This record gives sequence, C-alpha cells and structure tokens, in this order.
Amino acid sequence: MRRSWILAILISTACWGQFTPPRVIRVINQPNSGTRTKQMLDDRRYLIDQGIETSIFRGDILNVYREQRLSRRMPEPMRLFIGTMTITDSQLGSSVGVFCPHEPMMSQALIKLKTSLKNDIVVPRLILDAGVLFDPGQFALKPRAKAEFAKVARFVQLFSPAKMVIEGHTDSDGEGVSNFRLSEQRAGEIGQYLINKHAFINAAMIEARGFGESRPLVNNDTPENRALNRRIEVIVWE
Repeated sequence: MRRSWILAILISTACWGQFTPPRVIRVINQPNSGTRTKQMLDDRRYLIDQGIETSIFRGDILNVYREQRLSRRMPEPMRLFIGTMTITDSQLGSSVGVFCPHEPMMSQALIKLKTSLKNDIVVPRLILDAGVLFDPGQFALKPRAKAEFAKVARFVQLFSPAKMVIEGHTDSDGEGVSNFRLSEQRAGEIGQYLINKHAFINAAMIEARGFGESRPLVNNDTPENRALNRRIEVIVWE
C-alpha cells in the first residue's frame, strides 16, 4: 500500500523535472587492500545518490553502466554495461545496493577495475516477457501483447526521460546472428508501437538495440531459464 501511494505521488509530479540518472557516490564497506577476500568483495554495499523520490525501491534490480572514453577523438564518453545493482535499502535522497558484475563485459581489457565504482550510473529498467509479446521466432506483436504496453506508458510517465533505450534479448537456442537480428527487430517493433500509440513518446526519445543471446539474466540450462532470458528491457537513459 505504501509503495502504491508513493508511486501515485511520483506519477503526478513527474513533470516537475527531467530525469537525471542516479550514480554511485560511495562504497560503504570497502575492504582494506591488504585484507580483501572474495566474500568481502561480494558483500560490499554501494551508496546511490537517489532513492524513493525517483522510484528506486528495495528489491529493485537496476542496470549499472560505466562512462568511459574509448578514444581521444570521441567527444563524449560511452556507457558500458557492467552489471546490475540490487537495491537492499531505499529512502528519500539515497539508496543502497549490492553489485552483480556482467562477467562477459568484466572480462574485457577495457574494464580495468572489475567492480562498481564511484560515479557509475545506475538506471531503472522495466523487463517484459518476450513470450507474452511475440510468437517464437517472430517479431510481429501478438494481438494480446498490446495490454503490456500500459506498463511501459506508466514507466515512461514516472521518469519523464529525454531518451530511453529499448533492448531485445534472446536465449542461446538457434544461431547467434539470427538471434541478434531477431532481438533487434523486436526492439524496433516495440519502439515504433510506442511512438504510434502515445503522444508523450516520440521518435527522438527512442533508441532500439538488439543484443541477441549476449546478455543472459541466468544460465540457459533449463526451459525456465531460457524463458527468462527471452525478454525486452525498457531502460531510462537520460
């Protein structure tokens, strides 16, 4: 009940200001360099500079990005997806989370420090079940899928973003290139539907991306897990 009441207030006041991405501002229980163990690193808590006033609640799982300039010629740094943050506590003005790294990204040489750091961006996401939205192997929306987009509309109104990213994800069944293309087509289909149906969502706000099987939520080792990995993520970007 309390969360529903807070959400109602936030939706009614969303027009007050533009979304500003939350950031990690401090590691709360950073172990000393001489006494670090894997368990101590896993138990670290991260303080984030926003809380329930921007709809960050205990139990939420947010995406974590690191801004990094890959070349001196780049005018702006890129955001690199490095993992997720599970919120363990939230109040007005701040929240606390536990970081879970995205191992394929963390194994790359361009990520020098393999954990979350101060100034990493922590952004809200909405996950939609691709099995509800699409038939297997298809990117045309099911007729009944359109009811799911009421969730997306509320999510967008809550944060009033200048930009949001629609990501398509698949499981590991099938061929990698085909999975990537399907995920991209599905993300594009959803983006276009939102633009067509909602006056407060325009083409300049939407970027559609496909990631195929490269970012699983869980291992693709059971039918249930594969179903979890077949998803669409709506991410508030800026």
